[in-house]
Amino acid sequence: MNRKRYLNPGEMFFGANCQVETLLGSCVAITLWFPNVAKGGMCHFVLAERQRDLNLHSRDLDGRYGREAWLWLRQQSLAHGLAIEEAQIKLFGGSKVLPLAETGLGMDVGQRNIALANCCLREAGLQASPGDVGGSGHRRVRFDLHTGDVWVRRGATLDRSPFQEAS
Repeated sequence: MNRKRYLNPGEMFFGANCQVETLLGSCVAITLWFPNVAKGGMCHFVLAERQRDLNLHSRDLDGRYGREAWLWLRQQSLAHGLAIEEAQIKLFGGSKVLPLAETGLGMDVGQRNIALANCCLREAGLQASPGDVGGSGHRRVRFDLHTGDVWVRRGATLDRSPFQEAS
């Protein structure tokens, strides 16, 4: 039987024979799966990136930031002797979870997270397979590292109406 692992925001996992699950809103999950060895990984990042020289801090990565989570996944691939070019890569999340009016600041957090993930892949000469990004509402994602299968269950956008007093 497979082990199960739940990823909270900012957490990352790499291994085999495990089901990894997370809940996403504007956050993004990147999944990597290496079919020849039935291993892979998943990260759940909250924000695209922060101002930090990753060449100086590559051993002290923070999974809350997409660029750092992506670097960690690449490092894990190398540590397991796997070529990142052989991975099946998928992206999930990056949705609007609150029906808020546009702020005039450009892209929302979810859009920025999706753009960063795609940018990291382009910089590495890679492209994601179809996943499930954008839109509205939340997603529950389950990734089976034995088979490479990914299941997504979508939920509704949060209601903006004020809380009602319980009777």
